Amino acid sequence: MSKVVHLSDTVHRRAKEFCKDHSLRMSDWVTALIEDAVTNGRSDPTVRTLAPKKKILQKLQLTPQAGDPDVPVYAQPPFWVHGKAAQGK
Repeated sequence: MSKVVHLSDTVHRRAKEFCKDHSLRMSDWVTALIEDAVTNGRSDPTVRTLAPKKKILQKLQLTPQAGDPDVPVYAQPPFWVHGKAAQGK
């Protein structure tokens, strides 16, 4: 089974050069690094994070779509039309 590890371009390039210089397959080398860290119980909290933090998305409103009570929801205009109408006023 194959898994993906996200690395910055610089780190990936350095790892690729290291593996080439030492006649290693990168996947085997990374596997050995992970196995060694797990086996030896490495839990270093000071490991740098190279990936940017995920952007926190805004919460959606939990209120149902409001409109004319006599018109079924499927016949009402989409929710984004209401937002544009409110901004234009």
